[in-house]
Amino acid sequence: MKYILDSAMGTELNKRGFEVPDWKKSIWSAHALIHNPQAVKEIHEDNIKMGCNVITTNNYYVTPNILKRIGEEIRFEELTQLSIDLAKEASKDYEALIAGSFPPIETSFRPDLTPKDEALSQFYSSIGSIIENEVDLIICETMSSIREGIQAASTAKQYSDRVWLSWTTRGLNGEALPSGESLIDAVNAANELNIECQLINCSAMDIVTTQIDTLKLAGKFGVFANSCILKNSINDLGEAFDIDENHHANTVRVSPKEYALEAKKWIDKGAYVIGGCCSTGPEHIKEISKLNTAALFS
Repeated sequence: MKYILDSAMGTELNKRGFEVPDWKKSIWSAHALIHNPQAVKEIHEDNIKMGCNVITTNNYYVTPNILKRIGEEIRFEELTQLSIDLAKEASKDYEALIAGSFPPIETSFRPDLTPKDEALSQFYSSIGSIIENEVDLIICETMSSIREGIQAASTAKQYSDRVWLSWTTRGLNGEALPSGESLIDAVNAANELNIECQLINCSAMDIVTTQIDTLKLAGKFGVFANSCILKNSINDLGEAFDIDENHHANTVRVSPKEYALEAKKWIDKGAYVIGGCCSTGPEHIKEISKLNTAALFS
């Protein structure tokens, strides 16, 4: 494991008592950029202090389509830049890289809402033009379809020599993306781009473990999973599945130490990057960092 990625921003903001509006109807963690930017900076700093060496800009829900929900789409460039500035301020006294986020253009896990390729290209180019030369790498996060993932990563390559592409999965065994396309097809498609690393994020940690061998086809691979395990066996989530029921309510949270024990399996398989997504915090990073320290002295 070369890189320890940071933990979830929305989870930690909520834990610290800050307002985090509904992610399906409002602007979720982007709310803090407008109302509590200092909290964003402090969470970045706390992740670094706990051992992470890559922090991600908090612009995941800073897209024109999402900001339109509160009538603030005009602030897209301003808030994207603010997310970069906060990450820079947080990391200036530490040896930590900044990953600029290329998020889904629409609500997470809803590939059915993804517009045509031209609109996707314009969207990712608009982020790229802001973050170019401002970040150390670009991470395309929570990609729910091959089309959006490939478009995001292809555009990212125009703005950075270092691109990470992270897929998310659905169902009982994690073999498919929310689009219904297979994870193995997604990995193979992205291999054609010659990017630095492919990952899985925002899936239950036990589900991710079942897919590590597929992810290894990418060469360098990583994981930033949710700190939870699947509660019930739901194989076919359908075309219009309820996201909360199957993605969150259908899981059981686990402790930072339990998460680290699962992460050890990914490290043993050769993971290049480990971090945390939903339900993780700086304490998870601390436990992952211990694994890295142990490996150095083993």
